[in-house]
Amino acid sequence: MTRHDIFNYLREISSPWWGKLDEVTFLEHLYDLDQPAPENSRLPTVRADIQQHRINNYDLDDDWIFEDSRLGLSDGPDEVLLAFLARTVHPEVAAGVEEATEQVEELNRLLAPDGWGLRSYEFLSGRPIYTPVRLPPTGPLVPLPLNDDDTSKLDLVLGQTYSLLDCAGEEPACDLLRTAVLTLRRDGGFFHPMPGDGWTADTYEAVLTVERELQPTCTPEMKEVIWRTLEPLLSQLGRTDVQNLVVEGDIRPLPHISPDWRTEAAAPATPIVRGLRISFSTTEFDVTRRDFADLEIRASQDSSGFHYLYDTRARRMITDFVLDDRPQVATLCSVTIIKKGDTFTPRIKLWKKDKRKAGEVSATHTVPDTGVTRAVKALVDTGDVHENFWKVINFLQGCAGLSTPGGSLQLVAVDEGQLTQLLAGQDRTMVLGAVRTAIGGGLTEEDIRLISNRREQLQRFERLLTDRDYFQQQESLATTRGAEAVWQAFFEANQWIFGYGLSLIACESIDDGKLERITTGANIFGGAGKRIDAIMRSKGLISSMLFCEIKTHDTELLAKTPYRAGVYQASKELGGGVAQVQKTASKAQQLISREFLTRIYDDDGTPTGIELSTTRPRQVVVIGSLREFTHNGAVNPEKINSFELYRTSIQDIEIITFDELYQRACFIVEDR
Repeated sequence: MTRHDIFNYLREISSPWWGKLDEVTFLEHLYDLDQPAPENSRLPTVRADIQQHRINNYDLDDDWIFEDSRLGLSDGPDEVLLAFLARTVHPEVAAGVEEATEQVEELNRLLAPDGWGLRSYEFLSGRPIYTPVRLPPTGPLVPLPLNDDDTSKLDLVLGQTYSLLDCAGEEPACDLLRTAVLTLRRDGGFFHPMPGDGWTADTYEAVLTVERELQPTCTPEMKEVIWRTLEPLLSQLGRTDVQNLVVEGDIRPLPHISPDWRTEAAAPATPIVRGLRISFSTTEFDVTRRDFADLEIRASQDSSGFHYLYDTRARRMITDFVLDDRPQVATLCSVTIIKKGDTFTPRIKLWKKDKRKAGEVSATHTVPDTGVTRAVKALVDTGDVHENFWKVINFLQGCAGLSTPGGSLQLVAVDEGQLTQLLAGQDRTMVLGAVRTAIGGGLTEEDIRLISNRREQLQRFERLLTDRDYFQQQESLATTRGAEAVWQAFFEANQWIFGYGLSLIACESIDDGKLERITTGANIFGGAGKRIDAIMRSKGLISSMLFCEIKTHDTELLAKTPYRAGVYQASKELGGGVAQVQKTASKAQQLISREFLTRIYDDDGTPTGIELSTTRPRQVVVIGSLREFTHNGAVNPEKINSFELYRTSIQDIEIITFDELYQRACFIVEDR
């Protein structure tokens, strides 16, 4: 397609492709015109053929060169066409520098999607000489100009932005763009101009419309990442008047539309030029440079049952492994995946590729044979004898004292990372059975799921404590706004943290329900609306009550200024939290103090079967962080002493900080 567009462009420009020269002189620089002509030609050489049909008879059009198979412009290697294009803008050929510059600009626009371009590398009498160079492919071609109402073109620009961000590993930004819509509009003067920013009364802004639910996830940092990628694309398309990016939520739920370009962005279909396989669309895997961990076996989307190796990093199918790569010949191992039942078996073909020729052409060797030479392809296909072939490989790998290069495919790992890599993608039932056999005991899939989930939640706990941007993002997504709401929701979903984290007594919610409950008024005991962040019970035949007040990890524990030299008093929030949990527990105990035991009922009056001891319920305040007492890595002894004296003096109430609760959770999950 690119060649077709280039040929059409060269046909339409005013100057002929041979420029100031004649055709023969132009082509002499690129081809050997005295090579023998094809068998069906009546003339001995290409030069004579051109002389006859272009000068004597003049029975060929000016664009004959584009279709002549002998010159390879329409179906030869890229380098042949690129050398031709560089020659057309050479100072000896082009009419002038201005004309050559315009021609190079248009040719580069046409070549860019395929990863090529013309760049000046030296000068002749002050005039640039161009050479073809490899460039990162720009993706789908966006025809110029790019107008305000070009919806389809803007969608391609958004697709290009997605592709570039995906290559850069910006996954959150890609997730946002996947369902977004790009438009351009005048900023109406709301964009405040700064000196040197190019703002005018006609300045535009790019508007990214996203699903309203996703809008809070677009942080200023993510917006800047998107704009840094989008702005150069718009400038390249002549829209330098777009000076800003605005992210807006849609006004209504978007209909479900099949996003064609997004599918292509996830697995881009690289253009293939006839007669040449471009390097970035290759199905070859260089074993000397790449990691086998990037490969996996995939099945085709249709019902053919075809399976193949897939490179998850480069997002392409793999058919050949490059064992050795030299300037003219490469040694490859071709692998075909055959599925039999529930297992896969590989078919191996070893061959040498002739890189001097386009396409999958095997190298040949000349072998003397009774005075006559014959060409033998450098190819060995083990497909017909693959079982015996693998018998030999397995025998060699199993020989004691015989060292084979590379890693073993057996499930024997030197560390956890290698074991994880070996088990990745295997059947869950098989993996679980192998683990049971290895460690013994009744390990179940539920055990694995529970441990895995708790590790993930432990990592989230740490991130909420240490990553301020992440916490603010979670706060913006919370149904009930506020920092306390983030922690309330987290502990509601992870009650196991409290279960072993408070004085190491196993605890759980009252009735497998929420932690946050109303304990006085219309309440779980049958009583006006005093709410506690968490009411829990110890696990046992008869349970004891536990009340918990949850603040935030940023809540101050002590007053900022000392009360006296070396003496710090509890902060207002800490004192208030203690008073609040005391009052709540006291009211609840008064309400049910008629009995030493009380029963818990559902909202409709149905007994739950849970009995609670009402004698001196335990009370806990989760608040702040001990990091408050550190400065430049050192602990302030006066502050930590004041805090410890305060919390140990409070009877019936345990004051625990968020970082202490996190460390107890680590002990539960990781025994550390």
